[in-house]
Amino acid sequence: MRFLKWIAALSLAAIFFTSSVPAGAEILAMMNYESKSKASLKTLKVGGPQKRREGIAVIDVDPGSKAFGKILMDIPLPPDLVAHHIFYDKTMKKAYITALGKSQLHVIDMNRYPYRLKRVDVPACKVGEDVVFSGDNKTWYLTCMGSQNIVYGDVATAKVTAARSNSPSLTRTASPSTAELTASS
Repeated sequence: MRFLKWIAALSLAAIFFTSSVPAGAEILAMMNYESKSKASLKTLKVGGPQKRREGIAVIDVDPGSKAFGKILMDIPLPPDLVAHHIFYDKTMKKAYITALGKSQLHVIDMNRYPYRLKRVDVPACKVGEDVVFSGDNKTWYLTCMGSQNIVYGDVATAKVTAARSNSPSLTRTASPSTAELTASS
């Protein structure tokens, strides 16, 4: 009887400790893609009608996962948009997608599933390049390729708050991948 109590206590302890261990987290990646133009498809001798597709693929990159390497979600983008880069705010709660040839920035709230794109019009920027964030993660800054324009926006609302062109009062600090734009006095 004493042995059965000991086994029961050990079993309860095992259940308690294993149930309190946090579950494994997914390891996911996002990448933008685009299909080839009709001319490119003709050159590659790919048959059949092909419409241009643009989107963001969410991929399982956890080597221990059964779904490793598989596309878990496809977030379509407008076919006339050419997505350029994906940036995350400092909390990794929002993703920002820049675009080539369109005055648009797209924002995804990573805490809201299924993921939805929010379009932010940025008329001062014809070709979105990089998005960097203020130290307090309240402001985003979009640099514009082919011009010296910088568009400022609010992280909380995803709204444009200002746009500047060739402002000598702005300086870039840190490395380009982790740069923050700061006002010089």
